[in-house]
Amino acid sequence: MRISVECGVEYGADLEKVERLTKDVITSNFNQKELNKNVEFYYTDFADSSINFLCRFWIDSENALEKLKAKSKAIIEIKKAFDKKKINIPFPIRTLEFSNKLDITKK
Repeated sequence: MRISVECGVEYGADLEKVERLTKDVITSNFNQKELNKNVEFYYTDFADSSINFLCRFWIDSENALEKLKAKSKAIIEIKKAFDKKKINIPFPIRTLEFSNKLDITKK
């Protein structure tokens, strides 16, 4: 069964390093060599706050619950590896500007 994980990294990240690290994390945690499969990794978007990627890998199962467990484990392991290497997974930030005419103290 193939598993897909999508994520994003900050614009300042070394994209080649991110790809290598992600592939290494998945390969070592999900026995890709034993399954004779390669981890697929593709950058997909220049988004508002991140450069997004898709990582696909295989598990030896046909069970939907095992698919969810594998995806969850992959997310945890990728996050831990990124934290260790100080690779930021950004989140969107919105700035709100109010007109000087707006008085929020009036009831």
